[in-house]
Amino acid sequence: MMQEEHKNVINQLLKFEHKSIAKKLNLIDEDLLLISDALLYKAVGVIDYYSRSQDDKSKQIVTVFSSILYTYRQVHWDGLKQFLIIVLSRIGFTPSAIMVDEEFDFENNQFSSLDSIISQISTTINQLKNEVVINEKIFLLTDFQKEIWNKCLESKFIGVSAPTSAGKSYVILLKSIENILKTGGNIVYVVPTLSLITQVVNDYHQKIKEFGLNDYDILTSYNESENNNKIYVLTPERAISAYNEDDKPFGNVNTFIVDEIQNIERIENEKDERSKILFDSLVELSFSYNPNLIVFSGPRVSGLKDMGFDIFEEEKSVEIRTDSSPVTNFTYSIAKKGKKYFFNQYSQINNNYSSIEIKNTEVIKIGGKQYDDKYFAYLNTVVDLLGEGTKNVIFAPSSGMARKIAVNLSSKTNNIRNSNSKAIDGLIHYISSTVHRNYDLTKTFKNHIVYHHGKVPLHIRNVLEYSIKEKMIDNIVCTTTLMQGVNLPAQNVIMRNGYLSTSSRDGKMPKLTNYEISNLRGRAGRLLKDFIGRTFVLDENAFENKEDQKTLFQDENKSLKTGYGNIFEKYGEKVNESLFNNVSNESVEKDLGDDFHFLVTYIRNTVLKHKEKSYNRLNSVGIKYTQNEVADVYNELVNTLSVPLEICFKNRYVDPLILDEIYKNMDSFDLPLSISDSDFSNKLYSVVNSIRSKFPIFYRKYFGKKELPVNFFYTVYKWTKEKSLKDILSGSYYDNAENIDKTIDQIQKDVCFNLTALLKPFYSVKDKDSKLINCIEMGAYNPITLHLIKLNVPREVAITLKNTLFKGVEIKDNEITDKLVSQIIKENYNEIIFWDRIQLNHLL
Repeated sequence: MMQEEHKNVINQLLKFEHKSIAKKLNLIDEDLLLISDALLYKAVGVIDYYSRSQDDKSKQIVTVFSSILYTYRQVHWDGLKQFLIIVLSRIGFTPSAIMVDEEFDFENNQFSSLDSIISQISTTINQLKNEVVINEKIFLLTDFQKEIWNKCLESKFIGVSAPTSAGKSYVILLKSIENILKTGGNIVYVVPTLSLITQVVNDYHQKIKEFGLNDYDILTSYNESENNNKIYVLTPERAISAYNEDDKPFGNVNTFIVDEIQNIERIENEKDERSKILFDSLVELSFSYNPNLIVFSGPRVSGLKDMGFDIFEEEKSVEIRTDSSPVTNFTYSIAKKGKKYFFNQYSQINNNYSSIEIKNTEVIKIGGKQYDDKYFAYLNTVVDLLGEGTKNVIFAPSSGMARKIAVNLSSKTNNIRNSNSKAIDGLIHYISSTVHRNYDLTKTFKNHIVYHHGKVPLHIRNVLEYSIKEKMIDNIVCTTTLMQGVNLPAQNVIMRNGYLSTSSRDGKMPKLTNYEISNLRGRAGRLLKDFIGRTFVLDENAFENKEDQKTLFQDENKSLKTGYGNIFEKYGEKVNESLFNNVSNESVEKDLGDDFHFLVTYIRNTVLKHKEKSYNRLNSVGIKYTQNEVADVYNELVNTLSVPLEICFKNRYVDPLILDEIYKNMDSFDLPLSISDSDFSNKLYSVVNSIRSKFPIFYRKYFGKKELPVNFFYTVYKWTKEKSLKDILSGSYYDNAENIDKTIDQIQKDVCFNLTALLKPFYSVKDKDSKLINCIEMGAYNPITLHLIKLNVPREVAITLKNTLFKGVEIKDNEITDKLVSQIIKENYNEIIFWDRIQLNHLL
């Protein structure tokens, strides 16, 4: 039990932080006193006491106390820095100790000198226990990071669960680099989003340069040529598509990593096929590879050890978790009770929230869902009062609202700073010249405000993330992309409520789960960046469990389960009817939903590809059949199908019976076979309308009930023909910023994903060697452009390079190699404009 004296000190320090922030936001009028020397001495005693324990709660107390004392330190507290370095090193939070030592020598991994030789020895000993050495290079880790490191030496499967700021991705990357330095082989690293691909690629690029691994290539899509010395950084979709081409597509896999593994939990969500694809990619790998190390990582998750056994049948499965973070997190919320307003504080070391009555309530807007002028005035006041130069992430319920919030904040901001003005002007020109002069980011950037979401073009997302890391940006308005591991360092997260829309759907308001809100709050404060991260909730009353305020903003864990057992139990009878009677998904009398269609398709394709071995595969994912039943399904299919099985294997998420219908009726679909086909757009328009008519359920999977207009296919043509985004967005229609966003979204979602998924089976049947689908997806047809895109060069940058650096360079398709492309870029690097250049560092 915590001593009463300690509780009093904790409450006094938390109260001081609480009042300081209330005063900063002009919510109270009273003067704020400094932390007294008497309270400092008591706090130092409490820190020293708890620093000698190793449990999570004690570490959190030490971290919170240390961060508050360091943040509000007074000039005459001479020995505080040295004391904090000692205690933070003692609890294994050396990176936190680095944050309080402004004179830390990063080159030699040394703290500034301490007054006492005993203190120096103590700190050195604590530092040494958490050092790891890779090829004579020393890296300092936390206790938790070192535990991960050590367990990787003992076990083959490691499940890692920790808050978002615990540095788990960093140590996993280091371990994978050490593995290939020792024993060679390839790394396969699976991430949920394209944005995260860029981040991980850059992290690996930095490390392979640092360790001289010049013979390693980093790839972001499957490469069917030579497959040695590769680091694959892939989305689940790209990982699974590799298995359409090869049973062992990734060569000699040394280390397999899945980051943000919590996404697999949505496997029972009918509308979420991505989680099913992620799970399938893990199952495929478990049957085809035996890596030296497998790592699943996610924030605050449990069940990873069982997952390691269930998927990989790995007896040496270990789950490592911590709830303590080397960064302090506070959540502040504004609530209304009756006619009074309150400013509430939630802390990681206090089970009870504390409350201060707000005296200045003029701008507060509680309640409602619309983002109107009064709410924007409220938000703008909070942002202004947090101070110029403060780095804030503002959560928006949708991509459209993210843009509107950023534009509104930009129009009202009072703090326009002049730093980096030349770089800002250059970036505004870059956005204007590669997207559109009226693209709203060109307006918001002037005031150091941006919006970031999945619909922003990739080359713009890259330069946004660069400008954020370079501290050119003060306020980032973003959507749930923030919760997928994208590193947007910020001191504060600001959110209105947990809603994901401003209007209800089917009578319900879509909203973040408590777990998602926990992860969102964890984005405030980053290791080696900010010692304290704060989340500001501007409307606490919007949360359903507001009556139980003790648990309102407590960190929440998620228990992960895998497999299709529950879905199969739900639809098993109907699935069996379709399977054993050979009924196509297009012929089911009643459309039973996406999960039903997915299961039927999954079972048929698994049985076709793996025959008698499919019995084990199906049972391993919770689909229970006898060997005789599996044989019956196989015999029914092979006796029915005319379509070559190779085509089925290349279209694993399309019902083989639908593929068979396509195969038998291929002559009725007049597909354009290349971008140079005459009347390309109208041909595609006719083909898609025929699909909509003959395969309505298959069509509805991608486009719902909407009919695509003919001008949509003109956009497809321009996109595939390598027209730049700026050219596509030309014309008076795009003088409206909303129409710019609408078309970019249409290209990224409907053209690159939905249309290519719809058409792929038809092209597989018509011409198995056709590359047109790949061209539509990539937005390119020239071999040089396509190769650059496959090397994770954004399309717009790739087109620019093809038209400049590679103009006139005659290279045959089969002669284009990664090294040749990199060599040409290196030789002409200085000719490339800066904002394109920073997106090519991974090729140098």
